[in-house]
Amino acid sequence: MLLDAAAQPLLQMILDLPISHFVRSSVWAYPVLEMLHLIGIGLLFGPIVIYDLRVLAGWGDIATPAAARLLLPWVWTGFIINATSGLLLFASDAIEFAANPAFQAKMALLAIAGLNASLFQFRANPGQLNGPALAISFRAQAAVSLVIWFAIIIAGRMIAYSD
Repeated sequence: MLLDAAAQPLLQMILDLPISHFVRSSVWAYPVLEMLHLIGIGLLFGPIVIYDLRVLAGWGDIATPAAARLLLPWVWTGFIINATSGLLLFASDAIEFAANPAFQAKMALLAIAGLNASLFQFRANPGQLNGPALAISFRAQAAVSLVIWFAIIIAGRMIAYSD
């Protein structure tokens, strides 16, 4: 997808930031940010998989709301690490990343994942998420969440191989 001409000045401004130049020119900044991004993926995706499988399969001795309370801090920690490292990685070459179809797909999928999670939280109450008889719609939404998150990881990895 071609970039909108109106986005070019903003992307150039991001590219010209001192932090962008530092990430681009430093021997260690970009690799360290990539490592942090991978750690963030683990902290974000791992608990999401555990929670979604708990909802989807209904297994486990711990109630679904209690699982959410245990796992959500890890999800947010991973999200903060990924958002921070991802923004800095993006800033290092904003124009190229913004034009990358895999990056665009990843950003769209992240928005969909956020909407899916928000909808799940809006719809759910503790009584609906306990016991073996979870509503099929919640199970379907957990399955969709897993597919979306796998697609996000795949799209993120494909950024390096598409232009």
